[in-house]
Amino acid sequence: MGRRAMHEARHAKRREDGRERGYAGRHEERYATRFGVGRLMLRGDLPLELELPGDAAREYELSGDASLERDLCHRASLGRERSGSADAARPVACCTSTPWVRLLERYFAGERVAFPLDLEAFLDVHGFTAFERDVLRALWSVPYGAAVGYRDLAAAAGRPHAYRATGSVMAKNPLPVILPCHRVLKSDGSYGHYGDDPTWKPRLLELEGWDGRWAELTPVERIGASR
Repeated sequence: MGRRAMHEARHAKRREDGRERGYAGRHEERYATRFGVGRLMLRGDLPLELELPGDAAREYELSGDASLERDLCHRASLGRERSGSADAARPVACCTSTPWVRLLERYFAGERVAFPLDLEAFLDVHGFTAFERDVLRALWSVPYGAAVGYRDLAAAAGRPHAYRATGSVMAKNPLPVILPCHRVLKSDGSYGHYGDDPTWKPRLLELEGWDGRWAELTPVERIGASR
């Protein structure tokens, strides 16, 4: 099976899993960046899943389900990049934007953004295990522009020996960027895996201006639902 087919099969399974978990009423938004177009799935104002720019852009260009306004915005954004305009790095504000779309577009333009995720509602909708919840709560506390090791994240989640299982939770994170699994590195400082395209992890850290700073995490018992 090719990479494209694997990508489509994975997201088809996510959609089916979503229906089984009871959030079939979700809707989709697309955000435009200088890296391409990404996709965000929401239920009401609650983000559920995020796809990074790239594959979503190609799928978007081939699909006919997006509005004309979004199509024009996307084409204008790509046109500016290809022309070498000084404004190429600035995202296009599209007519169908929601607050989450605008926050993501600002983030990918290099602006420091605090995402107002209702973490506990997100955890409840997905039905994560107690261990996964603790790991994701610890992940939520990793600050912008800093990194943490898998072992330290596991320790913050109250499971210091479960660093491999913690890595598995990162690999299955349905909401990258907003839940910043790109800020989790190996103990030697190497990047490790990151979805289908490992170049995204250093790219996102560079976007945040990461200078090698390592975060010191609060144990999960003392972490609230917001930062």
